[in-house]
Amino acid sequence: MPDAVRERARDVRESGHLPVLVGSAPDPAAESTGDAVGVVAVGDESRADWERTLDRLGERGLDVVVLTGDDESAAAEFAASPHVDHVFAEVPPAGKAAAVRRLRASGPVAMVGDGTNDAPALAAADLGISLGSGTALAAEASDLAVVDDDLGGVAAAFDLSAESYRRRRWNDGGALLFNVLAIPLALAGLLNPLFTMAAAVVCCGFVAANAFRASRVA
Repeated sequence: MPDAVRERARDVRESGHLPVLVGSAPDPAAESTGDAVGVVAVGDESRADWERTLDRLGERGLDVVVLTGDDESAAAEFAASPHVDHVFAEVPPAGKAAAVRRLRASGPVAMVGDGTNDAPALAAADLGISLGSGTALAAEASDLAVVDDDLGGVAAAFDLSAESYRRRRWNDGGALLFNVLAIPLALAGLLNPLFTMAAAVVCCGFVAANAFRASRVA
């Protein structure tokens, strides 16, 4: 193996990819066993929108933990990100599920994955989220499936959930306020029954309109 090829293979491995050597065929007549003449780098590419997605999740105060079966060199990009709180490399499939169960001791855990090896961890999480490019097993083990193969859909799901929660609290508060104020006054005879019934219809109308109002999530 020439020094240049050896050095290139080392650089490929340090970058988190798998180096595959390409060699020339051996020549029995020349008693040559063949030489390595090049390197092919094999590995996964990071999703283009992962930094923006993690930034949106971080704005919600969520801790981001990366679990990967790759070695530490492949996970170095995530470890260097200011949006990632913890990175665990060289984690086997069973180890991912065990890590999720340990994290649940500190609070609710949402797991995002798309591979068959992620299925046990998706099932162990409080909320399992699979992506559109995921396998059927990952989709079956998850609680929420992002149809598009877009990591931004994960952040959109959290935004939509937060918007729905705020809207539900507003509806509950409005209905409770009406019951606390209108019903005692009506029972005391201070409100006309017809006016009370009309006010109840209007209150229900506002609650229904707010519930069915379209949500706009980027």
